[in-house]
Amino acid sequence: MFRLLVLALAVCVSASSFGFGQVSARVLSVRIDQDGRGMVLFDQPVSGEPATCRDSAYANALAFDANTPGGKAIMDLALATKANGFALYAVGLGTCNIYGGNGAEDWDYGVMQ
Repeated sequence: MFRLLVLALAVCVSASSFGFGQVSARVLSVRIDQDGRGMVLFDQPVSGEPATCRDSAYANALAFDANTPGGKAIMDLALATKANGFALYAVGLGTCNIYGGNGAEDWDYGVMQ
């Protein structure tokens, strides 16, 4: 059931993965700020073509907004992946809007592996 939910999330949230940052790694931590913005930090850097607005301090992170239904689903996926010790494949949007134009690349979609 949970894997079906993860696949549905990947299909619904994704528009395209061409040309943006991507990572296939284990989740080190999930950061949630008081205002609902958050980041998933991975044990590998985001590769491919990460957003040029990304700060080098967040080379291993993707950002999400838990104030939105999609952001809540991303948070749940990242926490479940970390709790179960699975790897996560995630793709960025090529933007850094969640943290005001810099910081971590915004999350597009992800799949538990």
